[in-house]
Amino acid sequence: MIDHNAHVPMYIQLADQLSDAIRHGNYHAGDKLPSESVLCREFQVSRITVRQALKLLMQKDLVFSVHGKGTFVKAPAMHQDLDKIISFSRALQLKGLEGYTQVHSFHPSLSDPAAQVYLGPEAFNLNLLGYASGSPIVYYRSFFCPALGEKMLAAAREAQGQKAAFSTYDLYSKIGKALSRVDQTITAMNASPELEHILHVSQGQALMVLESVYYSSQGEVLEYKTGYYRSDIYSFHLIRQI
Repeated sequence: MIDHNAHVPMYIQLADQLSDAIRHGNYHAGDKLPSESVLCREFQVSRITVRQALKLLMQKDLVFSVHGKGTFVKAPAMHQDLDKIISFSRALQLKGLEGYTQVHSFHPSLSDPAAQVYLGPEAFNLNLLGYASGSPIVYYRSFFCPALGEKMLAAAREAQGQKAAFSTYDLYSKIGKALSRVDQTITAMNASPELEHILHVSQGQALMVLESVYYSSQGEVLEYKTGYYRSDIYSFHLIRQI
């Protein structure tokens, strides 16, 4: 509740509480916030206080207003530089977002044309789904040799049990594997029906696709991964020398 006797203005207290609710996933991207009258009753504040709080949330880029319909939670914006690999958890932390990762599915032996180039006819497949503020924002589809895949699945399940935000990049240190480099290629595609369902996006929505090949310190290919990123949330940044 709002402390009416605190030195912090009531509209800032209200904005902070709503911000926390959004970051912790109580409200997801696209969800409508309670109406002004409901917020007035719930927090026992005036309509002016509520409007000031909502205006502050708009300035923080957490919500947007639709005339005649209300205030809605904005999809979290993720701007990521490509000059250095950072973990999924760190990317969320830099934006002040709460998130977690789930093991979506896995297959001990799966044939994939792109993965075959690096790992042979069949490989262990592990699929992860990353969330921010309660919304799915990235889907990782990874392939490994079978022995490494089993270790990565065990590490992923342990991290999931801890409700951590992670990608396979975060798991290598947990299983004692050192990386030497990652080769990456960016493309784009319209979401397939399967990806529409997984990422909760509209029909044919554009996705950014980041194809990655992870190498060990001995030059061995450890992983072939395709990351599907929601284009309404993610943007990648790179400075190129002239």
